[in-house]
Amino acid sequence: MRTTGHLIEKRGKWYAVINLYDTDGKRHEKWKSLDLEAKKGSKTEATYRLNQLLAKYNSGELYLHEGMSRADMERERLANLKIGEYLDEWLELHKGNVSANTYESYRMYIDHHMKPFFDKLGIAVKELTGDEVNEYYAHLRAEGLKGTTCQRHHSLLHIAFKSAMKRRVIPSNPVDQADRPKAVQFIGNYYNSEEIKQLLDCTKEDPLHMVLLITAYYGLRRSEVLGLKWDAIDFTEKTVSIKHKVLQEGKEVTGYDFMKTKSSYRTLPLIPMVEQALIEEHTRQKEMERVFGKSYSKKYLEYICVDALGELLKPNYVTDHFAVILKQNGLRKIRFHDLRHSCASLLLANGVQMKLIQEWLGHSDISTTSNIYTHVDSESKKMSARAIELALAENEPGREGA
Repeated sequence: MRTTGHLIEKRGKWYAVINLYDTDGKRHEKWKSLDLEAKKGSKTEATYRLNQLLAKYNSGELYLHEGMSRADMERERLANLKIGEYLDEWLELHKGNVSANTYESYRMYIDHHMKPFFDKLGIAVKELTGDEVNEYYAHLRAEGLKGTTCQRHHSLLHIAFKSAMKRRVIPSNPVDQADRPKAVQFIGNYYNSEEIKQLLDCTKEDPLHMVLLITAYYGLRRSEVLGLKWDAIDFTEKTVSIKHKVLQEGKEVTGYDFMKTKSSYRTLPLIPMVEQALIEEHTRQKEMERVFGKSYSKKYLEYICVDALGELLKPNYVTDHFAVILKQNGLRKIRFHDLRHSCASLLLANGVQMKLIQEWLGHSDISTTSNIYTHVDSESKKMSARAIELALAENEPGREGA
């Protein structure tokens, strides 16, 4: 049914009276001002404006809005935003749900990659399909980004448009229609036991020694080892609790009581050698506090990993100074995070089950652990194969032992 209407002159103004019908077919009149004075000769202009108005109703453009609630109009607004505009709005709305570091990463992805690409396409949220998302992934690859980085972009887009779907802005998530970027399986670099011992031996007088010792034995993330507090060490029950982390935001360091995942919260046995090192470190810190007096920082007294003046070691310093240590001592180059891989690799090589390693490292899913350390596990299997080969070879005819 086409929408109809007519002109009415009232109080020296022209009005359009529109005939609208509800779902039951009942007619309702809606008056709309045409913003035109009813002067002599103005009816032609009024008729033109009425016809324009009726054309909008008949195209559905205005009819849709007439029956919209406030929430419906907000959904319509979001659906018509350009991709970059929507991502900006979504990120600010989502800001309180992520850490400062994650927010900065998302901001960089959106500003440096997503907006420049999607702005050129000029499409709205409601127009986005899996085809455009796949084009974006191909663009990232062409820019030289690795598969794992592309997967982070995929995760961000998926979360953002899942939010739009949940709010009924769009009927489905277009990112689900795209192909998740593939990554080359990560093979972590790691030290063997002798290299770990050499590293710890040559850093006994280095400010990073305590950090390296704890990381080597427990495979902690950088944020976790720097977040260790003295109250996380139970010298009576002989346990270490991982429940706090430290992140660097610019030049500032901030502590957080929420961890990466639920599995990141874990309590591990206090290894005797680490216990002794902690006792010695606590004694050293008390002596430094006495010697330096007011110059010693009181802000981080609860933290374990501090420098000679009691200042908390910064994450970026740990990464940079670790590289200096390796170079100065002629040690093989690895990343600081590779000490975590070294710990896991040593556990696996010594027969510890993958499930137990997952719990030790605080991985939320055993697939994460197995995907990273499959290559190490395969080496263990080769050793097992050689062992059984030798065992059975001893019983072959003509090869009986004495």
